[in-house]
Amino acid sequence: MEFRFFALFLLLPFFVKSQGPKVPSRLQFADMKLRIMEDARKEIQEDVDKLTRSPTYFNKQVEKAKSYFPIIERVFNEENLPDDFKFLVLQESGLISDAVSASNAVGFWQFKDFTAMEVGLRVDRQVDERMNIVAASRGAARYMKKNNNSFFDNWLMSLQAYQMGPGTALKVGADKHRGEKSMTINKKTYWYVKKYLAHKIAYEEAVKGTPQIKLIEHKAVPNESLNDIAALYRVDSEEVDRYNKWLRKGRIPDDKEYTVIVPTENAALVAVNSEKVFDKPTTTGAFEYDLADPTEFPAIKDETLAVRGELVEINGLSGILARKGDKIPAVAALGNLELSKFLKYNDLAIDDQLIAGQVYYLKSKRSKASARYHIAAEGENLWDISQKYGVKKKKLRIKNRMKADEILKPGRVVWLRYIRPAKVPIEYKDIVEPEPVEKAPIPTVVDSSYMKKAAAVGIVAGEENSDEVRQPLTFLQKLDSLYILEQEEAVTTVLPDSAVVDDPGQTTLTETVEALPATDSAVHIHSVAAGDTFYAISKKYQVNVLDILEWNGLSINDKLSIDQKIKVYLKRDPGLNRSQILKKEQNGDSSYIRYVVKEGDTLYSIARSNEVKIEDLLDWNNKAEMSVKLGEVLKIKKPTSD
Repeated sequence: MEFRFFALFLLLPFFVKSQGPKVPSRLQFADMKLRIMEDARKEIQEDVDKLTRSPTYFNKQVEKAKSYFPIIERVFNEENLPDDFKFLVLQESGLISDAVSASNAVGFWQFKDFTAMEVGLRVDRQVDERMNIVAASRGAARYMKKNNNSFFDNWLMSLQAYQMGPGTALKVGADKHRGEKSMTINKKTYWYVKKYLAHKIAYEEAVKGTPQIKLIEHKAVPNESLNDIAALYRVDSEEVDRYNKWLRKGRIPDDKEYTVIVPTENAALVAVNSEKVFDKPTTTGAFEYDLADPTEFPAIKDETLAVRGELVEINGLSGILARKGDKIPAVAALGNLELSKFLKYNDLAIDDQLIAGQVYYLKSKRSKASARYHIAAEGENLWDISQKYGVKKKKLRIKNRMKADEILKPGRVVWLRYIRPAKVPIEYKDIVEPEPVEKAPIPTVVDSSYMKKAAAVGIVAGEENSDEVRQPLTFLQKLDSLYILEQEEAVTTVLPDSAVVDDPGQTTLTETVEALPATDSAVHIHSVAAGDTFYAISKKYQVNVLDILEWNGLSINDKLSIDQKIKVYLKRDPGLNRSQILKKEQNGDSSYIRYVVKEGDTLYSIARSNEVKIEDLLDWNNKAEMSVKLGEVLKIKKPTSD
């Protein structure tokens, strides 16, 4: 008996090592055939055995993969990325949504913030889509495809570049395998690739089957909360929170469509229509609508002040009632708003005119109204209703499933708060004309030159303090402050009266550094040069890319143009005055030389002639591609003296 026990003890390591799937000598990956040599097979087998050694851990990962893989497979199919790449998420994060690496890469697919924004993910204080399985998987697919299409035409080399970056992959010769559809895996193969193959082999068969927890993809409505969604599906709100850590705070934003993941063990819930019907149908099948009283909207808090041209609360937002003769630049200035923001907040074009008696908003309109439904009046369009209730025009179109060019017909029931479910037909009601209401006349702007001057000062102050949370000044307070502002030197940019009448876009900055409210900061205006990117600008001034985007009201996908003005908030150097700051900008960074691309230049020839590495050139200039353009300015770091 003792001998048998001892023999079994000796054989135990063999059983432990043999529990994982066997690594084959040949393997299919994406559209490629791989031949795995014996030395590589041993390495990969060791990793497979490590992954499967603990049944508890392995089964836990298998169950997570069964739940998440259907979503990843759908996204990859839409993006035309080979299905095999889904196993990479297990290697990158173990399907832990808020995983953070030592290099500060975050989320399911381990993106750094700048790379995430480049592939269309939102990363800020409210939302981090690196932790959203749908958005992050789409971003990973796009990043992988971009590398493959631009450099390799070889999915295995694109896999390698996912970890080391395309520049380094090119340096180590990955482009030599361009277009190859069969490759040999041996001891020299990059470790990351072999590690991936171990994950594919370990999990490929195990993840087949039905998951214990199914994940519902809920298309969220703007301003919904996770608690609302949990209640809709009758799921524990803490569980919904756990699966949606990408929403860092607040409610669902309205800038684009977001998917909320809802976990459930109830398969019947998977088929639930996520579009909500908030009013019960009558026995006839029609809806009993809680119609708004159009005479109560727009809800102006103080009409007496409104008709005098002062800022008032309209539908709970800061706004103004337009008067005859009002101009858009002047009204925007009274609210300390940049012209572009005023136009955006009110769904206006630059050539639109203000309508006397119409309300205009000085803050972004909401995604839904306090009222639920409105009956379209004769001659009323979607913009009219948008202004009446303080709801974004785009959101009204979405809620009512209207096409961009669709005309709103009189009597149509317009949904103001929720999206009309697809199964609820468009309905029309009889139009009831409201009783006429006696209103005070809308006064005409008398002194237009004074308004121009008010607009000029207002625009400057609005630009200088665009990041401050300020209480809006009333019209009279604004005029009273004109003479004080003229005497102060806090605002260094002066706009002539003639520059701010009908086209404030023609105004120019006469200084590149403005004073900020904070005593230890300054606004620097960076003029975009050829080759500049958001990342390059952030490195130059040692600030965060997210801050640059926020300061300038831009998104990561916006294109920079030469001579475009970019605001950068700098900490003041106590020993550096304004003239020194300007001089430093003119001289540029002395640690780099500027190289202008000539006819026939390539990145290879430039690197060779300047005795630098290609990957360094890519890094110094924040380039993701090997191509260069005639006249492009490249930065080349000067060699350090010994």
